[in-house]
Amino acid sequence: MTARAATARAGFLFDLDGTLAQTEHLHFAAFQALLAEHDRSLDEATFVQHVSGRSNEDITAFLFPELGEAQRGEIAQDKERWFRKLAASAGVGTTPGAAEFLAWVRSRGIATAVVTNAPRENADLVIDVIGFAEAFDTVIIAPELPRGKPHPDPYLAALRALSLEPTQALAIEDSIAGIAAARAAGIDVVAVATPATAAVLAASGPTLTIGDLTDERIYALTRARLLHDEKRAPTRSR
Repeated sequence: MTARAATARAGFLFDLDGTLAQTEHLHFAAFQALLAEHDRSLDEATFVQHVSGRSNEDITAFLFPELGEAQRGEIAQDKERWFRKLAASAGVGTTPGAAEFLAWVRSRGIATAVVTNAPRENADLVIDVIGFAEAFDTVIIAPELPRGKPHPDPYLAALRALSLEPTQALAIEDSIAGIAAARAAGIDVVAVATPATAAVLAASGPTLTIGDLTDERIYALTRARLLHDEKRAPTRSR
């Protein structure tokens, strides 16, 4: 934990892929390439419902139930190599408003964390490529914990790292599994949704659903839940 986080009274916990970084299309393409090697396919609806935001252990068990744990582990590594190859060639964009919102949050003394199901090599790559390497007080890597999302373990680890209670934090997610993980840890969640995911994410119980981080409602929610002394919404001159 950073010295800045040690004095924080609140925290904002960020999922990475699809929330801060526009990588879901790269993950989808990586799975499609991987599955093509095994004469299989994956449609977008199945990706949203059963793959997006879940741990590699859960994903490979769903996609390859007939294989043993060791073989599924090798397949997961192959998929991550595909992802890194695609990310390196195509680049990674940030979600609109992400940099501005992070800067606004940090300027108000709110601690920040990444909470991701991605392996560390992927997370470090994405955070560096989008220019957020100095933006977080802690980075929680779910594969380094006993359980990943949709279990609460990653979010509970973030709360411990920042010495916060669930009521002192907000989370932001873009997947069913991520929303379930944060809610299981007792944390209210903002969902970042696309037209394809809006209905299913709204049914997962987020406090707020937005299209991206330019939405003024996320500022209002943060101010109301984490900045009790601020009375007026930020202006676009932030």
